[in-house]
Amino acid sequence: MARMTSVAHFVAISDLSKPLTSQEGILIEVAAKGGDTPKNRAKALEIARQMWEKGEIAADEFPDGLTQDNIVYVPPDSSHLRETKILPNSRQLPPIVQGAQEIIELVKLQLAVQQIAQEAEPYFPIILSVLERTRPLTTEEQELVQDKRFAKTLEKLATIIAEQENYRENCAGYGKLILNALAWQLNKGVKEPTQTKKKVRQRKPASKRSAPRGSKGT
Repeated sequence: MARMTSVAHFVAISDLSKPLTSQEGILIEVAAKGGDTPKNRAKALEIARQMWEKGEIAADEFPDGLTQDNIVYVPPDSSHLRETKILPNSRQLPPIVQGAQEIIELVKLQLAVQQIAQEAEPYFPIILSVLERTRPLTTEEQELVQDKRFAKTLEKLATIIAEQENYRENCAGYGKLILNALAWQLNKGVKEPTQTKKKVRQRKPASKRSAPRGSKGT
């Protein structure tokens, strides 16, 4: 089994002058250990600046500059958020950080659903034929369902889907405060659905874009 890479999550808040419930930002994942450390914060800031340079962040998203003040640490999901209706520390965390936690957990659950669904794929024709009563099971299919992995896989799939739906229903809904939260998917070639068309904001050519201000008021 492949070893999991240690990561730390941060949010780059675009405008600190806005009320907490209106603050938006970018979810940043840093491949590093240690959580909230100066080194990891510096990495997160650099990633945000690189995204800005590549045009993944609009030039006006950080009106007061992009500095360490904009970088906020997202505490890890150490208490199985999916088992509780609210975050244990949700009253202390800004809404945008709660939103980041929700997105991270939802992504984990989605990956888990997809992985177990791939394991259950060979059973799809069997389930379809049984539910629709279209035909009897073949000899090969009978052998598959008699294997203990059949029931175990379907039970696991049902459990993780139920966890996903339960968590989604109990989310505070602050995930919408995160801008470019799924930018990593777009970078891997996953495009937005064609039926969802949004007005694209014009950006300045890369050659004319200056770097974000290093400090506020400069």
